[in-house]
Amino acid sequence: MKVQRFIVFFVATVLLHSPGSVRARDAADSSVSLSSFVDQALKANPGLEAKRSRARGVEARIPQAGAWDDPQAGVDFFATPITSANPFKDGMETDYFIQQMIPLFGKKGLMNDAASAGARTAEQTVFAAERNLRADVKKTYAMIFSAQRRIGVNIENQRLLGQIVETARVKYRVGQATQGDVLKVQVELAKLQNEGAELEQELVNATAMMNALRNMPAATPIGHVADVPLAKISDTFEDLMARALESRPELRGMKYELEMNKAELAASERERLPDLMVRGMYKQMREGTDQWAAMFSINIPFAPWASGKYSGKTEENALATRATELSLSEMKNMIQAEVREMWAKTSSKWQQIERFRQAILPQSDQSLHSMLAAYEANQTDFLSLLDSYRMVQMLKMDYYMLVGEYFVNVAQLERAIGSDLD
Repeated sequence: MKVQRFIVFFVATVLLHSPGSVRARDAADSSVSLSSFVDQALKANPGLEAKRSRARGVEARIPQAGAWDDPQAGVDFFATPITSANPFKDGMETDYFIQQMIPLFGKKGLMNDAASAGARTAEQTVFAAERNLRADVKKTYAMIFSAQRRIGVNIENQRLLGQIVETARVKYRVGQATQGDVLKVQVELAKLQNEGAELEQELVNATAMMNALRNMPAATPIGHVADVPLAKISDTFEDLMARALESRPELRGMKYELEMNKAELAASERERLPDLMVRGMYKQMREGTDQWAAMFSINIPFAPWASGKYSGKTEENALATRATELSLSEMKNMIQAEVREMWAKTSSKWQQIERFRQAILPQSDQSLHSMLAAYEANQTDFLSLLDSYRMVQMLKMDYYMLVGEYFVNVAQLERAIGSDLD
C-alpha cells in the first residue's frame, strides 16, 4: 500500500508542477509587475538624471548662441591739463558714448540653429539612455523571473525526492529495493540542494542589479515578480527594420548632429563677411555749444593677414560635417545588423519555446507516465523511473531558462529598434 500511495503522490506532484500549473499559481501569487520596475528606474536612476541635467545645460546654450555681444559705454576726456585731478571740471571736452557691434548676414541665426540642433542631439542622448535603461530593467527582470521560477521547481523537486527517499527506504526494508537505490536518491537530493544554492545566488545577483538600476540599497527585497505575457512577436522583420531607422534615438541624434555641423559650417563661411559697429556720442564742451556725433564702421575679415583663421575654421567645420555623414552611414549599417541579429535570436528562442510547449514537455510527461505504469506493474526498476523523473525536471528547468533568455532577447530587440514591442 505504501508503494501505491507513493505512485499516486508522484503522479499528482508531476502533474501539479507542470510549467502551465506553475505559471498559473505564480501569476495568482504575484504582486510586483515589470512596469513598476521600469517606472521606478526611469524616475530614480542617477545616471539617467545626470544625462537629463546635461541635456538641459546644452539647451541653455541656445539663447547664448543667438545673443549679440554686450554693448559698450564709456567716457572720453580731451585736453585735460596734466596737473588737473578733475577731468570733468578742467578738461576742454568730455565725450559720453555707447557702441554696439551688430552681426550681419544672419550669422547669429545660424549659430542659434546650430545650438538648437545640439540641444536636440543631447535630447536624443537622453532618449537613448532611457531605452538602454528600459532594456536593462527588462533583462534583469527576466533574470529574476527565470531564477524565481527555477527555484520553485527546485524546491518542489527536493520535496518530491524527499518523499522518494522515504519510499525507497520502505521498499528496502521489505526487500523490494537495494541499498544502492536509496543512496542514489540521496545523492540526487544533495545535487538538487547544491543547485538550489546556486539558483539563490543567481537571484541575489539579479536582485542587486535591479536595485542598482532603481537607485536602491542592494539588499532591498524584490518580492515575487509577476509573469510577463509570453507571445510571439507580431511584427515582421521588415517592419522592425523600418521602425529602427525611424525611431532609434542614437540615429536621430546623429542626424541632429549633422544639422548642427552644417549650420556651423554655414556660419563659419559667413564669418568672412563684415559686421557693423554703431557708435553714438554726446560731446560736452567746456566752451561753446555741446555737440553730438555718430560713428559707423565695419571689420575687414577678408584682409590677407586675417583670413587664415576664417578659412581654417571653415575647413574644420567642413571636415566635421563629412565625418558626421560617414558616421551616420556607419550607424545605419550597424543598427540594421543589430536588428537582424536580435530578430534571428528572438525567432530562434521562440521556436525552441514552441517545441518545448507543444512536443518536448508533453512527450516527456507521457514518457514518465508510461514509466510509472511499468514500475507499478513491476516491468521496470526504480532507477529507470528515477532517470525518467530526472529528465522531466531537467526539461522544466531548461524551459524556464529558455523563457528568461527569450525575454532578454526581446528587451534587446526593443532597444535595437528604439521602441517597445506590443
